[in-house]
Amino acid sequence: MTTESMEVTLPTGIRIGFDVAGGGDPLVLIHGTGCDRAFWDLQVPVYAEQWQVISVDLRGSGRSDVVTDVSTYSTELMADDLAALIDHLGVGPAHVSGHSLGSCVAQQMALRHPDHVRSIQLHATWGRADTWLQRAFIGTTRFPLELGDLQTTFKTVMMWMMSADYLQTWQPEVVAGMVRSCFIDNPHLQANQGMLGHLHADAVHDCMTALPTIKTPTLVTAGESDVLIPSRYGEAVAELIPGAAFHLFAGSRASHAFNWELEPEFASVTTQFLNLLA
Repeated sequence: MTTESMEVTLPTGIRIGFDVAGGGDPLVLIHGTGCDRAFWDLQVPVYAEQWQVISVDLRGSGRSDVVTDVSTYSTELMADDLAALIDHLGVGPAHVSGHSLGSCVAQQMALRHPDHVRSIQLHATWGRADTWLQRAFIGTTRFPLELGDLQTTFKTVMMWMMSADYLQTWQPEVVAGMVRSCFIDNPHLQANQGMLGHLHADAVHDCMTALPTIKTPTLVTAGESDVLIPSRYGEAVAELIPGAAFHLFAGSRASHAFNWELEPEFASVTTQFLNLLA
């Protein structure tokens, strides 16, 4: 598999970094809060066998620009960035798959730029950050990050993101490798203003009243053991989007990072959804 890494400054004023691998119909992958495109490293080789995979660094992470005013970050602006990137590449409409914050951006893509999307996948998603989510993941992660305590931030994020089985054993090795590459050895991850901006976008995201207007084919997935975004949020989103398919990943490894901990099942569920649209 050949992967080409590129950067482009978009009409939205943001320089975006992204990778392109494979060939065929375009599939855009959008990571979550505080991550970058490396979040999808287990999926890219699988998807690239059938699709042209475009994995993107959202504004505030990886090789993309970091806007220092965290209050300006929103899922609307991130969706506008990606629509501009699709225009730049001339690949629309594209399949769009987002995890966590990326899933909220995918919602906005379907709402703000429906002509740019052929389908959306919403993994570990929510329609609105209610009081629990504001106080839980967003609040407990923001606090040490604002103090510049990156060690506590990392430990807090791992508690929310990974399964109890993984935290107890640091196994399997493939999952430990993803944690290292994405959060420990990654030289490009933006840990402060960018991640704080992502948390702000998490907090202000609210598409609940607009979700019933989405006409794009949609797959919603959730993890049974996800304590960061409990499955009730994804279930509510799936109920609001007409015709949306829903899949619940089950078991003690069905954490927020279920695409890592349950990679074979994740690949099967998502490729089956895409193949049904071929």
